[in-house]
Amino acid sequence: MPVFARAVVEACRNLSGFEATETVEAGPIRVVARVGCHRPERLTVEYRTYVNPFLELEERLTGDADHTADEIVGLSLYFDGAQTWLYDASTGVCIVKASRSLFEPLPEMPLLGEIGYLRDLLHDFLLRDLGMETIDGRDARALSLKPKRAHRARAFKRVAFLTSRASVAFDVETLFPVRLSFSPAPSSQTHQLLGPDGRVTIRYSGIRITPDAPPPFSPPEGTRVFHEAWLGVDELSTRLPFPLSLDPFRETEYASIDAGALLTEDTEHRRAYCAATFVRRTEGEDERTGFVTFRVGNYLSRNMARRRVTAAESGEELTIADRPARFFDRRKLWEDHAAGIEPSQAPRELVWERDGVFWFLTGVNVERPELVRLASELTERSAPPPEPPADERSATVGGSTS
Repeated sequence: MPVFARAVVEACRNLSGFEATETVEAGPIRVVARVGCHRPERLTVEYRTYVNPFLELEERLTGDADHTADEIVGLSLYFDGAQTWLYDASTGVCIVKASRSLFEPLPEMPLLGEIGYLRDLLHDFLLRDLGMETIDGRDARALSLKPKRAHRARAFKRVAFLTSRASVAFDVETLFPVRLSFSPAPSSQTHQLLGPDGRVTIRYSGIRITPDAPPPFSPPEGTRVFHEAWLGVDELSTRLPFPLSLDPFRETEYASIDAGALLTEDTEHRRAYCAATFVRRTEGEDERTGFVTFRVGNYLSRNMARRRVTAAESGEELTIADRPARFFDRRKLWEDHAAGIEPSQAPRELVWERDGVFWFLTGVNVERPELVRLASELTERSAPPPEPPADERSATVGGSTS
């Protein structure tokens, strides 16, 4: 077995790239994707199947999912080692995220195209030979893997092993791992998600070793490209292509979390949307901490579009700054789909539009009157400056103001 294990390690270290269909199964989760991996750290993903009841529940209870499962299947993802390109051919929109963002099916576990653990197989794991078997009509040899320790020191941090025990089956000809099965470590989020008997299985099929990496991704001509970036809340007013004043938060008991906001912008077409969360300061121990998240843009993201539809279908009508609005309380959904969870944590949301700008204000432990107050002040203070009278405009165009 040591000879075989060393051969596997050497094959992994020498592998410059591969393409394969990867299937991830964990409890009710099932994800199938065509992945392409090439050094250094280049990864392409096209989903064929994305079944994740936990994602569906998150969207139903909070509305916070960036993309639903159906939307994810329609995306092509490209990670170049520094940023991720999310291309949606159905809308002709590409979003560039400044990190790896690949809709991994399990929290804290990068599973897509991940075989790098094999490079340290002999160093990190106790191995046991499980014998030969046949997988997809080919001979495979399975090994049992048990981490030698719960943590590993790496530079200035400690890396935790997220599995307590695993088994890997290798194609005996190519030495490529065709199946990985493991039980999540009790300390991991995945263990809490799947329960004590939860198990994760990853299979690779249709494997093609490709030494040459494909060219860098370039969006098709005509694609609208949005770049996503974190920046300070105070910078938003200087970057957005429409007026925004956050004084209603600054002048009251709210403070921004980490003073950060997420901005997504298409500078070529002057379209953008952003989001930031504010926390309400509490003075007494009995007072619950309140959070308010605002989303605003002159372009509707997938998430914003779903929120707008949900509010239109199920929300109550009201008025914000003389404009029609909708109020939607998700507490009823929590009672129906999250029995046992305190419904006070359910979001309440206001949705409205003014001058081509779409607003979404979501509160947790913040009731409707407070949301309406904030929404009214945000709208009034973020209104575009009034245009000068017609006679002044014509005089200015003519070069004289007298």
